[in-house]
Amino acid sequence: MKNINLDRRHFLKLSVTSTGAALVLGVNWSCGSDAQSTSDVTHRFAPNAWIRIDQDDSVTIIVAESEMGQGPYTLMPMMVAEELEVPWQNIRVERASADPVYGYQMTGGSSSIRKGWNKLRQAGAVARDILITAAAQQLSVPVKSLKAEHGFVVHADTSQRLAYSELLDSAAKIAIPERVLLKEPREFKIIGRSVRRTDTHDKISGKAIYGIDVKLPDQLYATVVHSPVYRGKVKSYDRDSVLKLPNAIDVIEIREGIALVAKDTWSAFKMADALKVEWDEGEIGKLSQQDIIDRVRASDSGILVKNIGALNADLFHGGQTRFVESQYLQPFQAHMTMEPMNCTAHFKPSGDLDIWAPTQSPTAAYKKAKDLSQSALERNLHKISSKLTGSYDDSIRVNTTLLGGGFGRRLKQDYVSEAVQVAAHFNSPVQVVWRREEDVRCDYYHPMTFHEMQSALGDDGMPVAWKHIVRGFDVDDRAADHLYDIPEKQIQVYKVDKIVRHGPWRSVAAHYNVFAVEHFIDELAHRAGKDPLQYRLKLLHKSPRMQKVLQKLAEQVGWQGSLNGRLSYGVAGAFTFGSYVAHVVELEKLADDRLRINRVTCAIDCGTVISPDIVRQQMEGSIIYGLSAALNSEITFENGRVVQSNFHDNPILRMDECPQIDVVIIESNESPEGIGEPGVPPVAPALANAIYAQTGVPVRKLPVSLSSA
Repeated sequence: MKNINLDRRHFLKLSVTSTGAALVLGVNWSCGSDAQSTSDVTHRFAPNAWIRIDQDDSVTIIVAESEMGQGPYTLMPMMVAEELEVPWQNIRVERASADPVYGYQMTGGSSSIRKGWNKLRQAGAVARDILITAAAQQLSVPVKSLKAEHGFVVHADTSQRLAYSELLDSAAKIAIPERVLLKEPREFKIIGRSVRRTDTHDKISGKAIYGIDVKLPDQLYATVVHSPVYRGKVKSYDRDSVLKLPNAIDVIEIREGIALVAKDTWSAFKMADALKVEWDEGEIGKLSQQDIIDRVRASDSGILVKNIGALNADLFHGGQTRFVESQYLQPFQAHMTMEPMNCTAHFKPSGDLDIWAPTQSPTAAYKKAKDLSQSALERNLHKISSKLTGSYDDSIRVNTTLLGGGFGRRLKQDYVSEAVQVAAHFNSPVQVVWRREEDVRCDYYHPMTFHEMQSALGDDGMPVAWKHIVRGFDVDDRAADHLYDIPEKQIQVYKVDKIVRHGPWRSVAAHYNVFAVEHFIDELAHRAGKDPLQYRLKLLHKSPRMQKVLQKLAEQVGWQGSLNGRLSYGVAGAFTFGSYVAHVVELEKLADDRLRINRVTCAIDCGTVISPDIVRQQMEGSIIYGLSAALNSEITFENGRVVQSNFHDNPILRMDECPQIDVVIIESNESPEGIGEPGVPPVAPALANAIYAQTGVPVRKLPVSLSSA
């Protein structure tokens, strides 16, 4: 075991609930110096704790991460259960409230496991040690003669056993220990196994509650019509005509557009269809798709992100035979979550506000609701009260439901804002649900980017200089770097003024940057007459973990080169969100010259694996999501308006279109890293590289068609 000294500022006091004996242990999620002190939260009840052990021997874990398929309702409890030594079948899960004792709640950036790895294991270990101490007092034996095992404290000499439920009253009186021992990887019993997911039963039985499933007494329903053009304003609309429709209740102008309120969702949708609105579209309403592309390509306001070596400009000019230059254009992309944007809000007679939202950030939803529902004076008074008493304003309650897809879209809180604004007009709860067309046309899109790549090759065909210019909307100026060892390297980023709504999309900047880097590496390898996989291995001599991933991948697929008769293979890899991931895409050329994806093989090193099944699930989902983007997804504009509107013209991969997917997990005892997003970035370049191997033509623009590649 590993000895851990505890920072008391990260732990809450033990307390006994008012409804019977229960041991409640809370751990602050924040790792910063502003973490809540122990004494600040003594008056709080179980929702401010991470662990609750009840008299029936059930262990409830409070989870502060949003569940959208990636598994935090299983992964986070696994870490606690491992150290606490409890049977998996005893675990229960509750969703955390928006209380700031849980820190800033935001599920994104593949950060859940990385944030929780030490804190949740420490929480379990502290609870375990307190129970052992309580048992030692009760049995009048030394602490060292006892051990925790399967929900019991066992005395080694006499085999006496005390269930945790027998120790709750005495355990609640014991101080938090100064240090605890955490298990070494060789001691793990739960971590590293594929256990039953805690949310599967409710999902397959229909009991699971997503945002759109919320149904409350006297609930009203609404939808919102937004400006079809970014920053468009309402000039006029015909309110009276839609109020004559069946089940219509009201038409309300809000910040984001016009809300149509009815007795049911379908009636609200029919009102929206019938509403005639005149918009002030401004200059953006005149933009075509080509106008936007031209703006991106011509952007000249940039920064130098990285500069390694002297970067001899002469290498990039003069028509050298070993000079390679390429350009890639990547499109806007929508998130296309299966569950459209929705939120339910209810202002109670007491003035309290309840919100039910499928949000990736309950904290952001809470703050948005406060800004809308309270005056500046009220907010300041609550801040003062919080500083003086340690409490927070619980008159606003955010109930986070399951999410029917997130991918970064639900980090934005526009749908929460709309529900709060509409609900303010009624005594009843109001559920706002977007039509699919609004969901597609009013998304926060993955930004369009344009990449200019330049490289000079030495006599051995390896790059001696590298230049990468990224142009786009709000592009990340940190994410264009890579692991390849090139003596001279320069990365520049140019940002375009915002004329389209854009925001985080699964794997964010890594998606567009990894495509440019990995497809360009293949172009360099082909120009040098070298095998693309071996070319990468040579450039990665300073990154043994990435080398190992590629070598394992090559073994798995039996790599013999990028072209083998009618079969071609494309490889791409990346280090993102702390994990090393690489894919090989196998393409087959059919008799009619179309290309078909037969198989995608993935290898991942994400450090210590909590659940192998969930890692595989996330890699499979990432690959399907990445292929959908590479083959089908493109948001285009005409007169400032998004052309696409639904799955028929912006499709995702269907089941019969999905290739065979194999996932190889590299064993590691390193700290666990991200799995929700790292699988996406290598997908598109691996596909493009397989196409390049088959056709001899690089892919300059996404999406790409397999029938005309």
